[in-house]
Amino acid sequence: MKYYILPLIMLPMSVYGQTTKPDTVSVKELGEITVVADAQRTSATKTVYIPSGNQKSTASDGVSLLSKMNIPQLSVNPIAETVKTADNQGVSLFINFHPASDEDVSGLNPNDVKRVEYLDFPVDPRFQRAQHVVNFITHSYIYGGYTKLSGKERFIVRSGEASVYSKFAYRKMEYDLMVSGDYNYNSHFGSVSDETYRLESGSVRRESGTETGKRHERGLYSALRASWNKSESFTLRNLISYSRIHTPINRTTGYVNFSNLFPSEQFNTESPSTNSSIGWNSELYAALGRGWSVNGTFQAQLSDNNSTSNYYTEAESIENNADENLWYLRGTAQVNKMVSDKITLFSSVSSGGGHTRINYTGTSNAINRFRQSFTGITVGVALNYRKVSGSIDGGYAFESNYINGKTMDDRYPFTHINVQYAPNQKNSLSIWFQYATFSPDATMKNPNIIQQSELMYISGNPDLKCSRNTSANISYTWLPSNKWQLSAYATMFLIANRQIAVYSPVGPDGMMLKKYQNDGDYDHGQIGANLAGKFLDGRLSFSVSPRLLLYKTTGSNSISHYPLLVSLNVNYYLGKFFFNGYYGTGSSYVDGENAFLRKMPMSYSVSAGWASRGWNIQLSVINPFQSSWKLSEDTLTTRWYDNKMTQFGSGYHRRISLTVTYTFNYGKKVSQYGELNGEKNISTSILH
Repeated sequence: MKYYILPLIMLPMSVYGQTTKPDTVSVKELGEITVVADAQRTSATKTVYIPSGNQKSTASDGVSLLSKMNIPQLSVNPIAETVKTADNQGVSLFINFHPASDEDVSGLNPNDVKRVEYLDFPVDPRFQRAQHVVNFITHSYIYGGYTKLSGKERFIVRSGEASVYSKFAYRKMEYDLMVSGDYNYNSHFGSVSDETYRLESGSVRRESGTETGKRHERGLYSALRASWNKSESFTLRNLISYSRIHTPINRTTGYVNFSNLFPSEQFNTESPSTNSSIGWNSELYAALGRGWSVNGTFQAQLSDNNSTSNYYTEAESIENNADENLWYLRGTAQVNKMVSDKITLFSSVSSGGGHTRINYTGTSNAINRFRQSFTGITVGVALNYRKVSGSIDGGYAFESNYINGKTMDDRYPFTHINVQYAPNQKNSLSIWFQYATFSPDATMKNPNIIQQSELMYISGNPDLKCSRNTSANISYTWLPSNKWQLSAYATMFLIANRQIAVYSPVGPDGMMLKKYQNDGDYDHGQIGANLAGKFLDGRLSFSVSPRLLLYKTTGSNSISHYPLLVSLNVNYYLGKFFFNGYYGTGSSYVDGENAFLRKMPMSYSVSAGWASRGWNIQLSVINPFQSSWKLSEDTLTTRWYDNKMTQFGSGYHRRISLTVTYTFNYGKKVSQYGELNGEKNISTSILH
């Protein structure tokens, strides 16, 4: 398949005027003229950014590099270390056309990055039909590689992580090894809630609050990958991984008061858990000649999850123990045919399945068996006419869910349409539309009724149906110079017949039952922009991003909410030293699944660091004037149940973070290939 990859931007060059000997004609000496290459350019297929030497030498990983580059199509939060589009959509990170997880990006050597590409709905099959992509193009190694040692410690909040990442290339093979660990010791978590239960027997008000909390969590992730990727026409990668998340201590004490039915009491909770997983990921791409190419991915995972959720008062004891075993297999194969330089046809088949077994013991005893399978077929065409490119695809999917002897099937169509227009290298306009389906997971379909508190039971719904989603976006990117860049957008996101938790007084003994239902619609829109500026030869840069969010929901929890959010990110470089400042206004949103309105505090930070000869040391002071441990304020108002809850944790509390990274290279580097691919999150279907 033919790939439309922009050439590297030319390095700055100097052109000097010439001086001739004067004769009868007077001659004026020309001054020095400096031609500076653009550090960014856009086209109908992608936008390319060239990181500066300061940005690369002072960045410690991929996320920090994106934060320093202030790319207008992206929203990067250096505190939370998240990367999203400017309109808050998810971004798929790739390194040299290969999927990259958090571990890949943290192990990236920024000095190896040659350019960063941003793409919407890329047609290149190596991007695996991802919708919004950031692709790091890096050097590779003929032989040798690098080893990167990283450590981060957060003071006051007591958490941190450490990792070792090593890459080694020899002949046509490349090997990646990573081991990382993290811990989080939190003694300031919990919640205060004010609930109203409108039961058939009468209304009951329940007030509860955490007085003490203690949580110790430790994580381990390890992965090994072998890659044959020394040719642009053929790559084969295989990865095996092991991850474990252990929470030996997770307990709280507090109070609970009732207006009637029950006396006021003290409560205790114990919720330790252990989750472990073994995974295998495989990836293949081959160009077959005559415009034909094939690509495919395969994933397999085996997980074992054990959790305990015990709630005690003087008069009540609720014990729920869950033992979960699950496995799944997933695979996708795509065939591509380049009919001409302007037209490419593609078709893909995705299929997978899995089995989950959960044993509940304690107050509620049950055994659950889930079997899930799906198959989807997609066909599409991509067009590229210089200044205009785009694609349209459509498909049909089939899902089957078996839950405790009951089988449920669902069939649905989907489509994606996108068009990009770039009249020149400084302007581009993008429009995309998609119709898709949200399928409920096994947790939502879990049929068991589990007691959660004195008045509340929780259950899934085996008859839960898929929700249809329609979304559209129009965005404009303007790159007038190296000094200014701008991205503006408007987005619409609609979910019909959404899947949310609905509360009704039909639980055992007339108590409240929280059960997932198809209930109402969820409408969300955004209007915003991201302006980036660079001054003092690039030593000072900033980005400012205002966004207006629009929410309207119907059903058992109807809400209209229109918050305005603003974030500011500033970077400054002084020799080997670098500085950063970040500010984000307090944010809020309406949750599409849980139906609550959540408001969160503002966040801000100042950082200073030093980088030289492979060392990168950074000290950050985060939220220095925020002594509160408040995470969020949640509000839920329904016909039968109301809840006002304040949640506590360390996310917005003041803290000091020290990050130290040391990278040393060995061997010879050329070309442009990969970083480690892995994922240490462990899925679970246990009700909680």
